[in-house]
Amino acid sequence: MPFDGLTIRAVTDELHETLLNARIDKIFQPEKDELIFLIRQSSTGANHRLLISANVNWARIHLDSNKNSNPVSPPSFCMLLRKYLEGGKIKSIEQIDFERIVHITIEALDDFREWKEKVLICEFMGRHSNIILTDPDSGIILDAIKRFGSDVNSFREVLPGKPYIKPPEQDKLNPLTATEEEFSARVWSLNKDRLLGQVLFDIFTGISPVSSRDICFASGLDPTLPAEESGPFEHQTLYHYLQQRLQDVAQGMTAPTLIYKKGQLADYSPFPFTPADAGDNKLTMNETLDVFYHTKWQIMRLETFRSNYQRRVNDLLDKAHKKRFYQEGDLTRALKNDQYRIWGELLTSYAHTFQKGDQEVTLNNFYTGLPETIPLDLRYNPIQNAQKYFKIYNKSRRAIVILEELLKKNAEEIEYLDSVILSLSLAESLPELEEIVEELEKGGYIKSKTGKKGKTRTPEMSLPRSFISSDGLTILVGRNNRQNDLLTLKQADRDDLWFHTRDIPGSHVIVRLEQKTGSIHDVPDKTLEEAAALAAYYSKARLSSKVPVDYTFRSNVKKPGGAKPGKVIYDNYWTIMADPQDQNILGGMIYV
Repeated sequence: MPFDGLTIRAVTDELHETLLNARIDKIFQPEKDELIFLIRQSSTGANHRLLISANVNWARIHLDSNKNSNPVSPPSFCMLLRKYLEGGKIKSIEQIDFERIVHITIEALDDFREWKEKVLICEFMGRHSNIILTDPDSGIILDAIKRFGSDVNSFREVLPGKPYIKPPEQDKLNPLTATEEEFSARVWSLNKDRLLGQVLFDIFTGISPVSSRDICFASGLDPTLPAEESGPFEHQTLYHYLQQRLQDVAQGMTAPTLIYKKGQLADYSPFPFTPADAGDNKLTMNETLDVFYHTKWQIMRLETFRSNYQRRVNDLLDKAHKKRFYQEGDLTRALKNDQYRIWGELLTSYAHTFQKGDQEVTLNNFYTGLPETIPLDLRYNPIQNAQKYFKIYNKSRRAIVILEELLKKNAEEIEYLDSVILSLSLAESLPELEEIVEELEKGGYIKSKTGKKGKTRTPEMSLPRSFISSDGLTILVGRNNRQNDLLTLKQADRDDLWFHTRDIPGSHVIVRLEQKTGSIHDVPDKTLEEAAALAAYYSKARLSSKVPVDYTFRSNVKKPGGAKPGKVIYDNYWTIMADPQDQNILGGMIYV
């Protein structure tokens, strides 16, 4: 739901009632386009945090319950607001003409200890959103959170000392004053391709496309009906339903709703959303906006953090793959140098048949029985030429040993980085991502970030996921290398079952066996299937339908000395084919 006129009216009415005559104690600017006002209401003794944002995507105003860090040095606009507004009292908070504009009138003492009013104008208009401090007596702009001159906007300038000019008006009606006849006439003048669910947005200020369609649907009309096919009945119904909505907002009779889709917070509305989705309508408009935007901010922060480190690890993977390419090429060339050993042997065996000064010699290859032409160095005698080729061959042998070891280490590096990419994709919270970052820092893959006094941050320890199988057994799933090591090497008993996808980066999965089993046959088949499905689901192959999963008793799993986080070896195992997409199996478990 865009932050439209209906939402703004509902939230500003609440704010006016809550913050009228409240005192502004402190002002912060945590982001370049966001302000926080710490406000105390003396009549109730309550403290409030008022958030005002001019963010291009999330421009809004509401009471905020989340404490964010603030910059050590406040920006100049924040300093100006502190000068003019701190210690002042809020005299009014009002929406202007049902537009996406809010005026906050604040009375504060000036330099001469006289009470003077200032108006903070908040414009919530997408990429044109702004927060502007003005002097109402002169109409002059004192400053703005976003300044721009005539080179950016020919209609108006937003600069200190310039007169404040409202954003250009759209050719739309004010829903608070427009008559039914005016509305009906506008409907007839719309383009033929417009639908009935779009007409409120097309005709009235402050109505978003989502609200327009929802009001049409809630009134009992078909939003997909072409507007040109509508008549007086549809126009009257739509107009009067909108007026009822406006009256409900004016009287505080809203029912703010959080809208969920597939269990995820998706949207909000000042009214019960139509068609109804699972939502919470016990909150105020301010509380609804606070929950919605904080949740979205957390998700955005999580995904930004995740994508940043995924990009960095993918860069490391690209370098490792390039290194492997060149190492394999060097190894191929080194292996071909076995020819020099044969030449050395042939030259030694047939040294008596030629002499120094020959450019080449053709000898019978006693390995193939075919003639072999060998280039010679004119400076050397036959034995010296043979020694030259033996020297090249021996150097190649040493190179082969080194290259094979380098390729082995590089393969382990690629395997490890693949596991980190998987861990990053599985992380569901910032603490889990921070664990992975700390692991990368300890491994020397990225530079360590230090806090005060050079102390490295210690992320909160996250725990493996826990499930209950259909047979009542506990199944634990590690979702990063740190969790995998902890789960397999510390938490699991020797007689628990351990699962992992074969030759595929994935999570360690443990089935807790309450009592020692004498045989794998004592473990319920359904639990085996469910644990294997979890191992496949929490792996790089989660989108496949058939994934090989190895399982064995924990006693058969060991961590080699010096191995990277999450790396183990195992033996005496069984293999089961699992389908990570089979909801009949995954759905039988309980997540705890």
